[in-house]
Amino acid sequence: MALLRLCLLATATLVHGYGAPALLGARSTAVVGNQMPPLACQRTLKPAMQAAAAPAEELTPPKTNAVSRFVTGVAFAIIATVVVTAAYPFVLSAALYGFLFDNKRRRGNDYVVQAWARVSMLVFGAFVKVENAGVLPPADEAVMYTPNHCSFLDIFALSGYMPRRFKYISKIEILRIPLIGWAMGFAKHIAIRRTDRASQLKTLKDAVETLKDGNSLVTFPEGTRSKDGRLMDFKKGPFTMASRAGVRIVPISIVGTHLFQPPGAFVPFAIPRGVRIICHPPLDAPAAKQEDVTMGQCREAILSALPPSMQPLPA
Repeated sequence: MALLRLCLLATATLVHGYGAPALLGARSTAVVGNQMPPLACQRTLKPAMQAAAAPAEELTPPKTNAVSRFVTGVAFAIIATVVVTAAYPFVLSAALYGFLFDNKRRRGNDYVVQAWARVSMLVFGAFVKVENAGVLPPADEAVMYTPNHCSFLDIFALSGYMPRRFKYISKIEILRIPLIGWAMGFAKHIAIRRTDRASQLKTLKDAVETLKDGNSLVTFPEGTRSKDGRLMDFKKGPFTMASRAGVRIVPISIVGTHLFQPPGAFVPFAIPRGVRIICHPPLDAPAAKQEDVTMGQCREAILSALPPSMQPLPA
C-alpha cells in the first residue's frame, strides 16, 4: 500500500514541479486575462491558426456520490500501479538500449511511458479524443508543446493519446520515488529544485540542450494547475527556452480533465469521458527578446478552443 501511494504521488505530481516563473524570476512578463502584450495585439492569427480552433463545446460534469468517488479512486490507483509494475521489464530494457545506442533521446523509454499511460486509461474506461492532429509538426522535429493545465489527468491524457513523444520537467524529489521516478530518470526527464536558483538556471540550460538534442518538451505556460479550470496568466519561461533552442511552439488546448480530477483530488473521482485535446498549428520559434509576441499568439490559440467555463473571467 505504501508503494501504491508513492507511485500515485509521483504520477500526480509529474509536472507540477515545473513553474515557469521560478526559472525567470519576478521579472517575467505575464499575459493577463484575455489581454495580450502590445506587440502581440498588433498581430492576428494566421488563417491556418483560425481553422484549427475547434468548436468550444461545454462538457457536462459527471454525477457522483461518496461511494462512487471512493470506488473510482481505488480502481484507478490499482490499475495505474499494476500497469507500471508490469511495464518495468520494458522500462529496464529500453533504458539499457538507450544508454548504449540512443543516449541523448532515450526514445524507447518515451514509448514505454506512452503505453503505460494509454493502457491505464483504457483499462480505467476513459475516453480521450485528439482533434486536429494533422497540423502537428513531423514526429522527428523537436518542438515545445504548451498546453493549458487544470488537472493531474492532463499528464495521462497527453502521454497516452498525443501522437508524439516528449519529455517533462519535474521536481527532483519525484525522480527519487520508486518505479515512476526511476522510469523518469531512465527517460532523461529534466529535474528541478524549485527553491534553488542555481538549479533553476541549470534546468533552463538542460531544457535548451534537450531540445537541441532532438527531444520535444511539454511545459505549462501557466506554471501550475488552474484551480477552477479557467485559463490563468502565462509566464515567459517556456517561450524563452524555445527561443534559445530555436524550436517552434505548439499550442495545445485540453478540455474537461478538471471535471474528473480537480486540483486537490489525489485520484480521479469519475471515469474521464469526453475529454478533448485540440492541437493548433505551430508558431515560429520566438525571436530573441520578443518572446511576449509568441506568448500572446499561443494564448490566443489555446483560448480559441476552450469553452466559456474555461475562459478567464473579465478583469
